[in-house]
Amino acid sequence: MSGTNISKLTEMTRKITKFIRPPGPPKIWEVVEKIGRDGRPIKFTIQEIPEDRSEDAIDHMCQYFMVDEPTCACFNAVNSPIFVKECREFWRNILDQGIAVAAFVDNPNGNKSIIAGLNMLCVEYKDEKIDIQLQSNFRFIFNAMKKLNKSLRLFERYNVDKYMFAVGLSVATAYRGYGLGADILKVRDKIGQEYDIEMTSTAFTSPFAAKAAERVGFEILLKTKFADFVDENGKECFPGIQKYSDTLVIMAKRIK
Repeated sequence: MSGTNISKLTEMTRKITKFIRPPGPPKIWEVVEKIGRDGRPIKFTIQEIPEDRSEDAIDHMCQYFMVDEPTCACFNAVNSPIFVKECREFWRNILDQGIAVAAFVDNPNGNKSIIAGLNMLCVEYKDEKIDIQLQSNFRFIFNAMKKLNKSLRLFERYNVDKYMFAVGLSVATAYRGYGLGADILKVRDKIGQEYDIEMTSTAFTSPFAAKAAERVGFEILLKTKFADFVDENGKECFPGIQKYSDTLVIMAKRIK
């Protein structure tokens, strides 16, 4: 992917990522404690991602999300340089909005804290038109989500002029099984209350993530089979995805 195309992607993404978080240190939303597999307590601090950890956050997404998320997995995204480059740039600009969150855990070696989980949060505004041109297979994912969200008329359905969404929920392999995904999703309530965002909606491609969202109060707006996504020639847009997931679910939650 050329530098020119990356610049265009950066410019288009920044049009939809107005800065939300005011100046000051990142806000800590929740501190949760779990019992580790060794019987010792583990403390997770769920907070806004500091600017100096942005690249670490993107590395986390490439290491875990791009490998395990069904649409990325079906395209073998992690081994596609163009796909990786476009996603890294997209996430980098999402992080610029300032409200993405991560669950940090102390590093036993005394080095910088470990990112155990992460949610790439962003806010979409009613008066903005999202038109991002992509070259990699990421375009199939982005365009499918865009089309479905448009059909749901989220702004009108919830009578809002903005809402919070996400472009990736991920938990590192070593920290799965603790319910951390649900804890990360739950803090959207506090984020919405702090920044006057009355609704949140996300497309979940993983059944595990969808179940976590349901546990913290998300409602199902739409459920569709990946096999139903075909191009103009009737060819499946997500070939082989049934190996990882067969259903995409769009869920939402009103924030009070």
